[in-house]
Amino acid sequence: MSEARKTFPMSTFVSYIKGGESNNSVQELLGYMTQKDIDAEFEPFAAALAKAWIYEQHPELAKMKTGQVTGLGDNVSVGALPGDVMTQVDAIFGKLAEYRSTITEQAAKVQDLETKLAAAEGKLGETEKAMAEYKGKCEAFEAAGKDEGDKVIVTSQEKVEEYIGKVDELLKMIEDVKKHGVVTVAAGAVAEGAAPAAGGDSAGAPETGGAPAEDFGFGSDPFGDDSW
Repeated sequence: MSEARKTFPMSTFVSYIKGGESNNSVQELLGYMTQKDIDAEFEPFAAALAKAWIYEQHPELAKMKTGQVTGLGDNVSVGALPGDVMTQVDAIFGKLAEYRSTITEQAAKVQDLETKLAAAEGKLGETEKAMAEYKGKCEAFEAAGKDEGDKVIVTSQEKVEEYIGKVDELLKMIEDVKKHGVVTVAAGAVAEGAAPAAGGDSAGAPETGGAPAEDFGFGSDPFGDDSW
């Protein structure tokens, strides 16, 4: 059970009532008057509640200067706040305790989120690095594929040019046959412009390489050449 009254140095009372520097003695005075554990966070609330009651009981203190209060004596005797005021103190300090608990929980959650965020940022950095490496590999693969495609195009162009050369060669052979000895499809006919030779052969006609092909109309078969 708390004491009915408690004596404090006048310097402590003056520091409190006239807004001097706070110290452990002031917190002890407020703790006795409010019957609460007072720390730096709760001190402003306890000081306001207790000061309001003191000024209500002794309004002359509000008008007195610091020196005048100091001259009242070496010590001051204070009592705990009365029941009706203490009810208000209990309600206010109950709310303050809830707020403190909530703030502590929120601080823990914030710390947890910050830890998770740091971990996520670390993973994100690793992912970005991996994506950059993958992109580099894709670009290198694309460049290599383009080079191979260019090679295929060049090779195809060479093949086309080779085939065109062979076609040109064939056309030249056909023209030569037309100019120097075209063999007609009629039996026993001789080359145009050439004299008959002994034994039924055409004199001066080029060697045709065999009997005339029925479906082409010329005695020679340019497609039978091994070089083609």
